[in-house]
Amino acid sequence: MKLASTARLLGAATLALAVSALPRSADAFPGFYASKKSEPIKNHSTQIAVMKKGTDTVVSIMPDYDGPIEGFAMVLLVPSDVTADKVTTLKRDFIDRLDSLTAPRFHEYWEQDPCDPGPAEQEWERNLKVAPAAPTAPTGAAPLKPAKELFLDTKAKQKEGEYKFTLLDAGADVVAWLTSHGYKPPEGAAAALKGYGSLRPLVAEVDAKRIELTGDNLAVLSPIRFATSQPWDTIPSKVGVLNSAKEQELIIYAIDPDSRYEAKNYKTIFPPTNIELDFSAKERMGEFYNALYDLIRAKNPQTFLSEYAWPTEGCGQPCATEPLMLSELLSLGGDYFEQSVPEAERHPKPPALTKEEEAAFKESIKELKPKEKRDREKMFKQERITVVENKGLVARHKYVVSRLHYRYDEKGLPNDPQLGKAAPAAGGTALPKGKTGEASTEVKTGDANKLQTRYNNFHPWVPVIQCPNPDRYKWGKAGRDYRGLRKTWITDDLARKSHTQIKPAVVVKTPIPELGLGTAPVKAEGTAGSGAGGSAAAPAAAEKSGCGCRVATGTGGVAGLALGLGVALGLASRRRRR
Repeated sequence: MKLASTARLLGAATLALAVSALPRSADAFPGFYASKKSEPIKNHSTQIAVMKKGTDTVVSIMPDYDGPIEGFAMVLLVPSDVTADKVTTLKRDFIDRLDSLTAPRFHEYWEQDPCDPGPAEQEWERNLKVAPAAPTAPTGAAPLKPAKELFLDTKAKQKEGEYKFTLLDAGADVVAWLTSHGYKPPEGAAAALKGYGSLRPLVAEVDAKRIELTGDNLAVLSPIRFATSQPWDTIPSKVGVLNSAKEQELIIYAIDPDSRYEAKNYKTIFPPTNIELDFSAKERMGEFYNALYDLIRAKNPQTFLSEYAWPTEGCGQPCATEPLMLSELLSLGGDYFEQSVPEAERHPKPPALTKEEEAAFKESIKELKPKEKRDREKMFKQERITVVENKGLVARHKYVVSRLHYRYDEKGLPNDPQLGKAAPAAGGTALPKGKTGEASTEVKTGDANKLQTRYNNFHPWVPVIQCPNPDRYKWGKAGRDYRGLRKTWITDDLARKSHTQIKPAVVVKTPIPELGLGTAPVKAEGTAGSGAGGSAAAPAAAEKSGCGCRVATGTGGVAGLALGLGVALGLASRRRRR
């Protein structure tokens, strides 16, 4: 009982310290909030998806909200051609999927069996999709059956009821409108809006009963999506400062049929990738990346990070999640692009059956009763129509997804960010080699888009080697007997993660001279796991094959047990908090 009480007290103390240490950051977004209450309003995270095709652009904006829950509205600035039928609400899942797809990730490599003569197997070498086959195959003919993906739901998903939308004319006095409807615009709203007279104010009054709460007066709002045929390359983010706190983060997902995107009026760089990290950063990637980004920002103020660029057929190496489904691409804007596709292209006629296909189908239904035959013939006809239409949809909706990330304070956004196409980029995919798992950290432009921000950790071979000529240091996926959680950890929920709990100088093993990391041994202080200064200043903990447990280096006995208990309780409290 005493031990349990002590554990509860320690956990509570750890939780209190962690919460008090959290930064109160805010994300800028192209709009602002107004409330019917007098309490201040803050915005802690905003993500913007910009999907382009030809002259059309579909924009989805997902902010959160910290303020009085009852009686508030959001004001967005949209192009003048946006009308009520071009505005809708999406489910949060679509932006969450983009986040998990593109976020910097932690990947573990295991040394493959040195006595196995084959090459190392990688986690991403598994085929994540059913390979397509003949699109006109008859039902019942297994060798010719079409891919299952061609029968998945392809309808765009939307959400209704959370907002009541009002579109004002370009140049309208939105402050007067808000005041007349009982809202209190933030101080400086009229001055901030003066430079945006060509845009239409879109007022979204929020139904507090339909929103999702994540804490006291903290709500995560559903994305608002609008479509335009006017250029939307400049994001009117400066008005978002009206509801900002000390720091702000802006995450932009650009989705284009061919191109990666960058910020054209700000410097854009690639963050360090293919870097080795200590195992202690695995479940705390958000905290690690926040601290790393602070170092990057100190060296490169007013600079965007290009963190990801990859075709939608894939999702990185490794994938933190599966590639985007067709219905997700349609929901993010593909359904709007479909409106301009000619009818004959959207609804093509299936090709005529070959003699072999027709004979195979007749053979498959010859034993059926007359009514069953008619039903099967009708279903087969509809299947062929569905397959040929969905094949066209898949062909028309192939894109490159780029992720841009910007952290700044109220003085760090002198101009609204301008998006523009950039050369393809590839990096963060090189395989590790040798005893220390060295891998190229270079990012090259001008090639195909295959860019990811990846952080690595290595598990050397532990069992006794029982062959005369072992082939060592082939790094790949975990063996079949690995019992640990097979998950790719990512840098999610950055706005609510600490910037100080994880010290990059302790956990980064690959030298990053430009940030002053890995150039000299650093003693681990206040960080769980083994510390590392240089590329191999301290050996990483070795994971026992087949048990999912770890053997720590440098700590043992009662002291090690106490440290492990304290760290475990602290991590548990943070997991509860998250």
